[in-house]
Amino acid sequence: MSDAAQAPKRARARGWTRVGRVILRALAGVLIVALLVVVVYVYLTRPPAVDLAPLLAAGEGRAVTITRDVRGVPHVHGETDADAAFGLAYAHAEDDFKTIQKVLLAARGSLGAVDGPKAAKVDFLVHMMGVWQAIDAGYERELSPETRALVEAYADGLNYYGALHPDELLDYALPVRGRDVIAGFAFKTPLFYGFDEDVLELFGDQRQRAVSLEGDAPRVAPTPDPARGSQGIAVAPSRSADGATRLLVNSHQPLTGPVAWYEAHVSSDEGWDMIGGLFPGSPVILHGHNHELGWAMTVNRPDLVDIYVLETDPARPGQYLLDGEWRAFETREIKLLVRLWGPLRWTVTRELKTSAHGPVLERPHGVYALRWAGMGELRQVEQFYRMNKARTRDEWLAAVATRAQPSINFVYADARGNISYLYNASAPRRPEGHDWRQYLPGDRGALIWDELVPLDALPQVVNPPSGLVFNANNTPFHATVGPGNPDPAAFSRTLGIESHMTNRALRIEETYGRDESITRDEFRRYKYDKRYAPGSPMDQVVRAVLESDALPDDPVVAEARELLAAWDMRAELDSEAAALATMTAGETLNYGHLERGFKADPVAAFVTSARKLHARFGRVGVPWREINRLRRGDVDLPLGGGPDTLRAVYGTLDDDTLTRALSTGDSFIMFVEWDAAGRVSSRAVHAFGSATLDESSPHYADQAALFAEETERSTLFHPEELAAETARRYRPGEELAP
Repeated sequence: MSDAAQAPKRARARGWTRVGRVILRALAGVLIVALLVVVVYVYLTRPPAVDLAPLLAAGEGRAVTITRDVRGVPHVHGETDADAAFGLAYAHAEDDFKTIQKVLLAARGSLGAVDGPKAAKVDFLVHMMGVWQAIDAGYERELSPETRALVEAYADGLNYYGALHPDELLDYALPVRGRDVIAGFAFKTPLFYGFDEDVLELFGDQRQRAVSLEGDAPRVAPTPDPARGSQGIAVAPSRSADGATRLLVNSHQPLTGPVAWYEAHVSSDEGWDMIGGLFPGSPVILHGHNHELGWAMTVNRPDLVDIYVLETDPARPGQYLLDGEWRAFETREIKLLVRLWGPLRWTVTRELKTSAHGPVLERPHGVYALRWAGMGELRQVEQFYRMNKARTRDEWLAAVATRAQPSINFVYADARGNISYLYNASAPRRPEGHDWRQYLPGDRGALIWDELVPLDALPQVVNPPSGLVFNANNTPFHATVGPGNPDPAAFSRTLGIESHMTNRALRIEETYGRDESITRDEFRRYKYDKRYAPGSPMDQVVRAVLESDALPDDPVVAEARELLAAWDMRAELDSEAAALATMTAGETLNYGHLERGFKADPVAAFVTSARKLHARFGRVGVPWREINRLRRGDVDLPLGGGPDTLRAVYGTLDDDTLTRALSTGDSFIMFVEWDAAGRVSSRAVHAFGSATLDESSPHYADQAALFAEETERSTLFHPEELAAETARRYRPGEELAP
């Protein structure tokens, strides 16, 4: 072909080349502009710079010292209570600052800015609950000047630590304010009675419960989740072999995280002197003892949340029907800053609606409003602060009567030999005639409650003839042995009070309850009991398997059945049936809702568990010590005990190794004793040690062996005891000096 003939083709090719170049340049320009937009947006949404100078200045002049004992436990003493709270914040930050920061970020509704979209759900919940609306309206009006001084000093302690350790700071964490500390309590306390579960239920694909009609009978109350479980036991002088008063403080919590126990001793020249456990972000001891009295807490699950189904009409947008009238929703806008990737964050805007009942959630299956115990309540710290400083039972009860803590059982003991159990609940006074655990018709104003049942009208046991009170997340109608238990008929079923018994409660009755002269050693030994009682949930699983005629004809299953039939129902270290039984029960029982019965077929779970054990170990009978472990860094120790035993050990089974490591349950255990003369002493053990996050610390796992061996050490509550076992003593910041 001639050059003349090729010329048009070459011209067209050059043209397409030029077009391609133009397109590429345009795309490059678009990409550059987009990149610039992202850079500018990242810059505009970057965490604000924090001026550390005033935070450092706020820490100067605080009259406080931190004494670390040989186990690293902090003993904080301040000239004033506020000074002591400052030191407590600093000491706890040394051991778990990242967790504390995340607790406070969550309380602000800002956790998503650090942890991303999943954490933004927590932020939404904080806003939906109206935590900050309540704080803005009531922080100065509802809290005493003493409490505000306490939480603000605690915030200063965290700020001071953060300013001295800027490399440990999370974005948006500083400055911490006293209001953040109060918000943490206001947000977190309803979660202990399951408020979050009720909210989550509404996000299902369909409606989960029926709407209660007038005349419906109330249903059975749920069982507390084991992660929110616990046991508290008090024995009076009349039941002690030596005339002492004894108290077991034994809450079952996760080993790490926002509701993990941290041990501390805090005191001041103003009379505050308390030792025990607290959560990250707490400026006060939550349970433990002072010189004159002490208490343990266990989770209860009264019915404290109501969900109303609202009647709306597409022809009346923004309105709902109440008592025959259409009312407008109150609306407000919230903004959630959410971290997407690296430094890139996005602001999500949402509209929240509120009805006369409470906050509103619009779902495909209905429009719902929520009302719960403790709505708008800010005084939790104030209540615990007053409980910390109480010197008599009357002072302690006056603090509890604040009703700021909307749930939780209290088991109490004191130097005068008083013991008591209180089913604490901010229980609404509801009209009879509805099943309040179902959803409720939202068009009836009479179902919107405001008043609470008086505290003295709730179940309680005070100085019973037996000299024993207890709770292990069981019904309050079994709080002692012999006469003195509350009568279920005396309490409205609208309260939703639990009626179930846990294995732990049954075993308390069979150990402490059958021994009328308990020695110090027996009080300890009974706590570490590892047996399942007749009639317990585990016993029901075992009997269902052994009585079944549906087991397959299989040598592995036959071996497993023989092993289970010979089991003594104890989760001891050398038990070869405990692993099989625990695996079977783990698939069968819903420990958070024991009242619902089996969640799966126990026979099928048994067969599967037996085959897994045989495939992994070559036999079904495997010593429990090989399965049940305490793991912390390089430490790997065997544990006795199991789910719902008094030696409470919960863990997730590893499908590959078929081992389970303690993650929830016994984590901080304290035995308190007032001798016949009224002098207090205590012993305690933590599952691993005081250094929650620092793997290089000698206290990262220095209590693990004690814990695994079921041994405690002195808390060194008295000054002369501490002086003999002091490792170091310093003022906040001095530990950094070369």
